[in-house]
Amino acid sequence: MTDEFNDTRQKRLREAEQAETEVTQLQPLAEQAPMLRLEKKHHERQQTKITAMSKARAAAQDAKVKQGKVYDLLAYAAVAVGELYALLIDIDKHRKDAAEALAKADRVDYDTELEEVEETESSLGRDTSGLAYTLAARHGDQVVKEMLEELDPGFDLLRGCNLDDPLNRDVGALVVKLASSEYVPSSTASVEPSTSPATAPPEA
Repeated sequence: MTDEFNDTRQKRLREAEQAETEVTQLQPLAEQAPMLRLEKKHHERQQTKITAMSKARAAAQDAKVKQGKVYDLLAYAAVAVGELYALLIDIDKHRKDAAEALAKADRVDYDTELEEVEETESSLGRDTSGLAYTLAARHGDQVVKEMLEELDPGFDLLRGCNLDDPLNRDVGALVVKLASSEYVPSSTASVEPSTSPATAPPEA
């Protein structure tokens, strides 16, 4: 039993001494591990920075090249917007001219109707002092709007344009706003009423 014990212990001693030797040999290398990990981390960070800076320089250069095209494109866009603005101004003027002409026609109808009703009422011995205001309810700005709508049903400054496209819609709305301060995007847009037809007769 003693020989068996000694043999086992001897074997373990050799193994322990071999391990001790290996540990002694590896200990300096193991002590370098923290420093090597730090160097690796620093290297990875530097590589990340180098890559990021390279991308930044490339992106900045691309932006510089494309920005060089802005001058010409802006000039083209300005011309196009200017032409659109002038066209909308001209359209708005024609609409106002039409409204003014219709207002004169409505005035003729109003004067004719007033004269006829006054003549009839006078022949019957009735008071005609309030007829002007009573008949005004059937004339004036609202009637002019309706007459203008009949001439061109559904008119709108941006009629027929592709307003589903956000860029078209935004540019169109901006130019329309600049061209016509009174613009209302509806089929009845024309001129703003200046008086209430129920309380005042149409102006001559």
